[in-house]
Amino acid sequence: MSIFLSAGSRRRPGKKPVFGRSCLVAPSLFLALISISIAHVLLATTILAQVHIHTKITRYVPPRPAFAGLHVGLSKDSAFMLMSRISTRRDTLHVDSIILLESDSVQILGLPAYVELQLLHGSVRTVVINWHPLAGERYTNLRDNLSATLERAFGRGVVLTNGSLTYHRWETEDGTSEVSHSDKYMRIFLRLGKPRE
Repeated sequence: MSIFLSAGSRRRPGKKPVFGRSCLVAPSLFLALISISIAHVLLATTILAQVHIHTKITRYVPPRPAFAGLHVGLSKDSAFMLMSRISTRRDTLHVDSIILLESDSVQILGLPAYVELQLLHGSVRTVVINWHPLAGERYTNLRDNLSATLERAFGRGVVLTNGSLTYHRWETEDGTSEVSHSDKYMRIFLRLGKPRE
């Protein structure tokens, strides 16, 4: 209403209203208001569409390679659930404050093995995998793959030899991780985490 009044409409008695050239301002002003409101809508949409991700690293978590989903630091419930999936029979022993969860023969990396989990304070502290005696390429492939996997996670490590046994050891925040193998007896033993005290 005020736009048209300021546009200069004059009312004469008995005649039609006469509009001056100032009435051309009204359409251009109307278009400017529409474009401003569209710009506000677009700006509000882009502000709402922006996602701000804030991450805080609370503590350092050391690399923990998983074998059949089992790794150091796994929660107690998850450990029991995974063990029930991979093994037919299992035993649970309570020794002081440590819970030992042992399996019958299971398949780890496609080869038969025995698994023992040591749980303390509601999480896995140690993973022990003892493979059955293997023959030929299955033994050498598993030995080399295990060493390569742990070297990728922990670095070079220390290699010790004691008779027919060779030990590869890594010291981490989780404890001592170790792969030991015997080329004479074709046995491979893996321990991740802290030894039983």
